[in-house]
Amino acid sequence: MKDYTSEQIRNVAFAGHSGSGKTAMAASMLLNTKAVERLEEGVALCDYDAEEIKRGCTVSASLVPVEYRGCKINILDLPGARDFIGEIRNCARVVDTMVIFINADSGVEVGTEIAWEIAEEYNLPVIFVINKLDRERADFEKAYASINTQLGARTVLASFPVGEGLNFKGVVNMLNGKYATGAAGKTVLAEIPADLKDDFESRFMDLTETAAEGDDEMMMKVLDGETLTHEEVMKGLAAETKTRKACPVFVAAGSLGADTTGIMDMLVDLVAAPTERPAVKAQNANEDDIEIACDAAGTTAAFVFKTVSDAFAGYLTFFKVLSGVVKNDTTLNNPKTNTDERVSHLMTMRGKKQEAVNQLVAGDIGALAKLAKTRIYDTLCEGKNTVTLAPTTMPQRVVAMAISAKKREDEEKIGAAIHRMMEQDPTLHFYRNPVTHQSILEAMGDTQIDVVLSRLRSGVKVEAELNIPKVEYRETITKKAEGEGKHKKQSGGRGQFGDCWIRLEPLPEGSGFQFEWAIVGGVIPRNYESSVEKGIRAAMEKGIIAGNVAVDMKAVCYDGKTHPVDSSDAAFQIAASKGFKLVSKQAGPIILEPINKVRVVVPEAYMGDVMGDLNTRRGRILGMEAEGKKQVITALVPAAEMFDFNKQLRSITQGRGIYEMGYDHYERVPAEVQEKIVAAYTSDDEDDDE
Repeated sequence: MKDYTSEQIRNVAFAGHSGSGKTAMAASMLLNTKAVERLEEGVALCDYDAEEIKRGCTVSASLVPVEYRGCKINILDLPGARDFIGEIRNCARVVDTMVIFINADSGVEVGTEIAWEIAEEYNLPVIFVINKLDRERADFEKAYASINTQLGARTVLASFPVGEGLNFKGVVNMLNGKYATGAAGKTVLAEIPADLKDDFESRFMDLTETAAEGDDEMMMKVLDGETLTHEEVMKGLAAETKTRKACPVFVAAGSLGADTTGIMDMLVDLVAAPTERPAVKAQNANEDDIEIACDAAGTTAAFVFKTVSDAFAGYLTFFKVLSGVVKNDTTLNNPKTNTDERVSHLMTMRGKKQEAVNQLVAGDIGALAKLAKTRIYDTLCEGKNTVTLAPTTMPQRVVAMAISAKKREDEEKIGAAIHRMMEQDPTLHFYRNPVTHQSILEAMGDTQIDVVLSRLRSGVKVEAELNIPKVEYRETITKKAEGEGKHKKQSGGRGQFGDCWIRLEPLPEGSGFQFEWAIVGGVIPRNYESSVEKGIRAAMEKGIIAGNVAVDMKAVCYDGKTHPVDSSDAAFQIAASKGFKLVSKQAGPIILEPINKVRVVVPEAYMGDVMGDLNTRRGRILGMEAEGKKQVITALVPAAEMFDFNKQLRSITQGRGIYEMGYDHYERVPAEVQEKIVAAYTSDDEDDDE
């Protein structure tokens, strides 16, 4: 691949709902530019991961550079499912425009809304492509209207279809004034048929007015009835697009190739070059905030936005050059690890295919293999030019499952493999819960969890199973009680003897444990004080009625006995433990459950159903408020009731609802719930004894 200047680079994300034809369009571009010989070959290049092949959709962003009209168009083909939002957000940081694809037969969907919201968050210009117009139930007008009504985007039509569904014939592109048809993924251009001229002229007037809005001179021409030149229209529309004042809408049938070249022309003419975009915010070695302008003459700095573990090449590191030039056979420093990394085998990736390049200039995107200690969100800098960028902000993980190997000897393999996945995907989190003694895998959704399991099977040959995580219940007491804890054992020789009287008192929530030594007269020597406390603490860890940690109580040791020979530290620990078990059962033991504060964001139409679902989970609604076009529901819900909420929320809201939650407090479980918890614990305990 030849070298390009910063002004010749176009960085775009192909985003939208799963199945909207993003990958097929990228493949069609490769076919039209003769980078591949068949459309299927292009699709295979983009969706090459085993999981993508199995599922028939994108789960990991792929880089697809297309060379066209003297420009290098770096396409990042993104997943469409919320489960893989980490890939979308990471890539949004390094592109200059979001091209959002929409199914002509369904209009705006959940994936469309996700892409639109992220584009707004990152201040990215947006261009829409209503795709798959050749599908049986395609409805162009309905799909186009949904962009305005559901997203509130200010759109302007840049092309329109001739027919739709089974009657689809082609596309009239108003920017190049051509009629585009396609077959086998290749675009065929012709003059606009005479019977479409009037439709073209009326629609072109709307496009012209939008293009002229940002330029007083052009607007005066339009108002005076003059015709703008093609160059003036392109210049005005590009300015409106790059400043996010308007969102051009194109139509296509990517798998047919209908107007693929028109889409490529749009990417060259309307998408901002990296040099036209705002400077990147970063920090220098002193942690001062700085800005890095895209300048090939500047000091070299590159940002790693994606890493992939490749079976043959090891780690592949994807990066964007922020400034300067990255060249082969040079050394760059990673300030995070203070490691010098040798730049060799510099490449760009075309899906799974590696293509060597001599250099990459500011604004370009490429990859390196086998970097020793460079991972996602690191920077590579020239000399002492230390700059760092903050990690991408991610939404809260909403699914947590306990994961274990079916074979005990495979447990370590699971941990090591998932930690490697976490290096590539920061939305995954894996840890050992010290209270429940379970390994917990957290993710953005059930599909992402399923991908992890599949990769464990194919990668390290381990079968894993999932279970609902145990709830971190706690136990406490509600009234005072006292009694004796006695341990006496005689088996020949020196025996064991410890005798202590213990009083338990409830404390307010969050008080923890308090111990008081109230022995008078030396009936128990002071040196056994710590032994008694240790015994009580050990018993509290094992719980009172259901095996959960006991909290928020005061224990007073106020009387007891000793034996001059048989008393010992161990004997008093056992005696205190027995005393706690006896007295705590008389002190009105109860179970406490963790309560989460939940914040749910849903379209207003689904608000009633979601609130009803929260109520069935023993939730208490705290309030509701508007947030843009959506409603926010705040509630307190027991953690034990939330494990399947993500799946249920997606079902109720057709995937449009999102939520986040966090621990708020502990409170007493209802009597009927406590009975079930105790019964389940007793049953498990009996099974263990057998």
